[in-house]
Amino acid sequence: MRAAVVSAVGEAPGATVMEEPGPRADQALVAVTAASLNPVEIRVAAGRMGEIRTPYVPGLEGVGTVVRSPSLEAGTRVRFENHLPGFGKNGAIAELVVVDEDAIVELPAGVGDEVAAAAGVVGITASLALRRAGMSPGDRVAVLGATGGVGQMAVQLARTAGAASVVAVGRDAETLERVRSLGADASVNLNDIEGDDLTLALRAGAGGDVDIVVDTLWGVPGMAAIGALGAEGRLVNVGNSAGVEVDLPLQAMRQNRSAVIGLSSGWTPLETKLDAYRSVVEAIVAGDVTVDYEVVPLDGVGEAWVRQASSPHRKLVISLA
Repeated sequence: MRAAVVSAVGEAPGATVMEEPGPRADQALVAVTAASLNPVEIRVAAGRMGEIRTPYVPGLEGVGTVVRSPSLEAGTRVRFENHLPGFGKNGAIAELVVVDEDAIVELPAGVGDEVAAAAGVVGITASLALRRAGMSPGDRVAVLGATGGVGQMAVQLARTAGAASVVAVGRDAETLERVRSLGADASVNLNDIEGDDLTLALRAGAGGDVDIVVDTLWGVPGMAAIGALGAEGRLVNVGNSAGVEVDLPLQAMRQNRSAVIGLSSGWTPLETKLDAYRSVVEAIVAGDVTVDYEVVPLDGVGEAWVRQASSPHRKLVISLA
């Protein structure tokens, strides 16, 4: 079979031929049609998340059809997650993949394979962030890093859940415009504003104090967003691309009884993640949510890998069909 393989630490994967895997009796064998790239996989391959074992097949998530399974009929379309590959296990970017039964979600007819792959981790993370924040209809929501995959999903899911207002924050002007068309009421370009001015801009865009912040950035933008929270406001952090070392605005947090909540889908129980994924797929089928993605053939996986490292503002999906 053909697969993408990371041959050494720090190298991009390349397409190659390898032996077919053999599942245990309690596992499924899936013929993969599409697998998306995720930032965490770039960090793993670079050795930034611990010592990895090469060679290995990357790919945290994929979509395909069941070849054989203890519980599903052959030909059933499914989306699945693997344990983070690189630490002794292979991932999803291969024509055939062994999958644990409890990591599988059956897909409805109304969602295509590439869309189902593109919506996975980003949709799950955005959905879990809003759930963890306890969002209710009428809440004012700000999304930091709204031009990324998680941010774009968070904007749409917040709007679908009945947010009174949604403010999109990012640096890419073109993508911010697209996010406005997806449901954001206002946008803030971080190239033009920061610090206290960003706090004021968030309140202005939201139409008042912010109730919920979905934060993929942390750093200076995250601290400014905490300052924009109203009484019992919640910031849910899912990333730190704008920096790790910060000075928390403790006085503002105490006065407003606001909270900072950390979240990683990688350390969330699988059952909870799969429930979130099903809700995202339902929103896609209903036409409430779209995913900006680009399909790349397996032979182009190395180039796509390099692009993923530079935050392409859309999901890159590797096609194995």
